[in-house]
Amino acid sequence: MIAHPNRQVTVISLTVLSFFLLQPFACKCFAQKKGKQSYASNLADLSGLVWLGSDAFLAVHDAKVADERFDPRVVTLQLPKDIRGVTFKDSRISFQGIIPNDLESAAQIPNTKWILLSESGDSKEDASIQRIFKATVRGNRVRIRSVTPWPVLIYNVEATAVARVDGDYIFIFAERASRQQSTELQWIKFNPRTMKFDKRVNRVTFANPDPARYNRVIVGLDVDSNGTIYSVAAYDAETAGLPNPDNGPYAAGVYAIGTVLSDCGEPTIQLFQEPTCLSTTDGYKIESVAVRPASDDSSAQIYIGTDDENYGGTIRLLPPFISN
Repeated sequence: MIAHPNRQVTVISLTVLSFFLLQPFACKCFAQKKGKQSYASNLADLSGLVWLGSDAFLAVHDAKVADERFDPRVVTLQLPKDIRGVTFKDSRISFQGIIPNDLESAAQIPNTKWILLSESGDSKEDASIQRIFKATVRGNRVRIRSVTPWPVLIYNVEATAVARVDGDYIFIFAERASRQQSTELQWIKFNPRTMKFDKRVNRVTFANPDPARYNRVIVGLDVDSNGTIYSVAAYDAETAGLPNPDNGPYAAGVYAIGTVLSDCGEPTIQLFQEPTCLSTTDGYKIESVAVRPASDDSSAQIYIGTDDENYGGTIRLLPPFISN
């Protein structure tokens, strides 16, 4: 008698299945596969931040030429639309063979399409890395239009902004002043089209808003359409001399510190008697602030960008300020 071929296959299959089911669960065929490691964030530091319009921002990375020559210098960002988070596109930029070194700030020139990307000038002895790049942004494309030397010798400027007062433009900047009790908030008139700066630099002393908490006095600046000046103070582990500082700890505070106004036809800065604290943040090193104007009668939105070294960067919206 010949066995039915289909029945024979069924018997063999059930036998094999029974063998595997009776084996201990440590059997390799039931072992869990190890998942591939992933990074928490691919977004690098945001050392300077500018609102471009709608939900778009531009930020700069503080990459150095010496050991990070081929790293991106700028990034365009879009605010989250869903749980997938911020979207961004990094870019490597240059101008006539010049690659920016240590871009620490970005400033929108009001009523123009131009953005100033400024090197920190972290060495007074090397004028070749004390430059300001004028750029335009179209979509995700960032183009450098000109390069201008800093109008004054600087040491470590991480904060710049541009304001317009009665038709005049002023370039505002401040040294970060590590481990200092104060810094000089400085401003100088300039022509944004030609990038020609006046010879006269004006300044006012700005005290560290919380010297017990922060060891860098100003690391970020922006000015809103009403002339209000916003600044960022930070605690940096490297400045504190801590071991493994690229892993923190960090802290930061965002303040409204004064206003830009006209004094007998000349643009000037008047500091508030006391800075208004808008935010204190533990665990994050905020290094940039950008104002997004309100589309209605509500208050403007204040966005911050972080430079958390090994943790990467992020952008966040601060809650509305409520006075006591």
